[in-house]
Amino acid sequence: MREPSSFIQKYFFHILLWIVVTISLGIDANELFKVSKFYFIIYVVVKTVALVVLVYLNLLLFYPKLFIAKKYFLYFICIFSITALVGYVNSRLELFVRDIRDLDNKDLTFIFFIKQFFMAVRYVLTAFFLQITVDFYEQKEKLKRIELEKTIAELNFLKAQINPHFLLNTLNNLYALILEKSEQAGEFVLKLADILKYILAEGKADKVFLKKEILLLKNYIELEMLRKPKADILFSSDHTNNNHQITPLILLPFVENAFKHGLNTVSKSGFIHIRIQTNEGQLHLSIENNIPPENNTVAVESYGIGIENVKKRLELFYPNKYKLLLEKNKKSFLVNLHINLV
Repeated sequence: MREPSSFIQKYFFHILLWIVVTISLGIDANELFKVSKFYFIIYVVVKTVALVVLVYLNLLLFYPKLFIAKKYFLYFICIFSITALVGYVNSRLELFVRDIRDLDNKDLTFIFFIKQFFMAVRYVLTAFFLQITVDFYEQKEKLKRIELEKTIAELNFLKAQINPHFLLNTLNNLYALILEKSEQAGEFVLKLADILKYILAEGKADKVFLKKEILLLKNYIELEMLRKPKADILFSSDHTNNNHQITPLILLPFVENAFKHGLNTVSKSGFIHIRIQTNEGQLHLSIENNIPPENNTVAVESYGIGIENVKKRLELFYPNKYKLLLEKNKKSFLVNLHINLV
């Protein structure tokens, strides 16, 4: 059962409107009040009830059942009929009031009917256009909710793709170290544990501190350096503001892509240079790495595919707040990402 307080909250403006209408009708009939208080009350109550019935028959019955269903002709017939009936009732009421006040009623019946009919029409049209306006904004809100739910579902899907993708690449690297019987395999496992702990603890959050995201990149790069200690791998960061926040795991795919489709496709002459700068809430990530050799057709064809996922996430999380430039020349592939974090 609906609580009285919630009912009043929902229909507060409806109640307020009809109080105003009733008061205005009472003011218009102040001359009748001087003649008979009883008939004054009858006049105000009957006229208000007639208008209430007219408005809510339209809003609760004819509008949803006929107009929304696109039965426009039937809707017009019903509205015209009920409006004419209310106009007739109110016109007879006006004539009755004139009799009470002993005023001449000759040839006024039709005139009063027309006046009361068009007054009823005003109420119908006002309620009709208000309802259309409300429906329009409710529809917009509904579409926004649907779009938001769709976006959230897409984000969850994209996030779900990132973790397995990262884990698969890292486990492949660990497997290579084990095959080589490298003494660094143990250190690799510890680094991997730190990364997985971060992903599990922070990966589902909406925002994380940028310093944590940078530390994740550092750990990942150090894992790669354990595998290739002699490779030309450079990483620098001048992040100083500890208050900046960023969407988690949004930078890692760029770094992963550079290793998987760049440095790890060659045995020699491979390189990767990564730099992160922040300035007044602006993040700049630059990555330059070697391109795969032409005879490695799989790497050439798949190059860049690894960042398609993160491009979608950027569009969802930072619309109109990021710039991503991807360039390729004969020797290297460059990524320049700018994100406005504020």
